[in-house]
Amino acid sequence: MTQSKTRKTAVDYVDERKTRRSRGKFDPTRLNGALVISDEARFALERCQLFQCLDRHELMAVAALVEETSIEANDILLMEGETARYLYVIVEGQAAAQIQIERGWLSLGLVGPGDAAGWSSLMGGSVVYRATVKALTNMKVARLETSGLMLLMNVDPKIGYPVLKSLSAIFYMQYEAALTAIKTA
Repeated sequence: MTQSKTRKTAVDYVDERKTRRSRGKFDPTRLNGALVISDEARFALERCQLFQCLDRHELMAVAALVEETSIEANDILLMEGETARYLYVIVEGQAAAQIQIERGWLSLGLVGPGDAAGWSSLMGGSVVYRATVKALTNMKVARLETSGLMLLMNVDPKIGYPVLKSLSAIFYMQYEAALTAIKTA
């Protein structure tokens, strides 16, 4: 006894694809539509070295974690020695990263639009900020609570791996800059 094979039509294939697509889990971070943050904050996230490698949908997932806030000139954005709970992406304005040494403050450099401050918070665990970042001008920042960002990065490796790879590049560049400074001092 032979079984007759039923030939599938083009309509059958289309129905099959629709069925397969609708079986996926609902993920609100993957909805189409506008980002949930201001255009200025979105541009800052897009320019930020940590997030440059993400596509629009992945950036939307990160943007959902952003709290936009303003910082006045001379206010402290983050303090050396405090528990590192937030990552800041500068939207507008400028700040100085500095560490306290025996003779006063040592400037590590400036951070401006698109730069990240507090990236050591991505190390996980009980990490503290390694520098103080003080606003030189009025600023707008996109603040991300690191625990939420780390959870997103763990759940979605398409976000987590590239961000950690970028973080490694930042560490390497800072290591190289420190070596150069030591050699020229």
